[in-house]
This record gives sequence, structure tokens and C-alpha cells, in this order.
Amino acid sequence: MKRFLLTTLLTAGGTLAMHLINKRQSPVDFVSETVTTVKTKYADYQDWRKKASAVSDKLTQLNSAVAKAQPVIDSIQDDVQQFQFKIQPRLDKINETLDKF
Repeated sequence: MKRFLLTTLLTAGGTLAMHLINKRQSPVDFVSETVTTVKTKYADYQDWRKKASAVSDKLTQLNSAVAKAQPVIDSIQDDVQQFQFKIQPRLDKINETLDKF
């Protein structure tokens, strides 16, 4: 286990050194850039959490409104079915007339 940790640490250090050499960046600049990146990502995450919470709240409100409106929707559906029942004989006559042509 000790060997694994030592190898991992040396590999990570070597990789960091190669990264700094390739980007021609000092360790202070690297740390500063990394801290800035982490802070930015954390702020973005916090913003995302606020927006996700807002969407969840709005969805709850929508479900509540739909539940309150369900009797009205059912009433409208009943009225539409009654209207269709009343006009069906007339529609049948119109269709008969059209079929003759």
C-alpha cells in the first residue's frame, strides 16, 4: 500500500511538473488559476441549484393549479360531449347529403 501511494504521489507530481512546463506557468499562477476555476464552478453550481429549486417550486404550483382546475376541465369535457350528442343527428344528415354527391 505504501508503494502504491508513493508511486501515485510521484506520478501526480511528475504530471503536474510536465503540465507547468508545457503551459510555461509558475506554480503560483497554476494555484491561482485553479482556485479561480473552482470558485467559478462552485458559483455556477449554486446558481444551478437555485434555478433547479425554482423549477421544482413552479412545478409544484402547476400541479396544484391543475388539481384545482380539474373539476372545471371535467365540466367542460361533459359539456363538449353533450354538445356532440345534440349535433350528431345533424352531422349524420350532412354526411348523408355529402355521400350522395
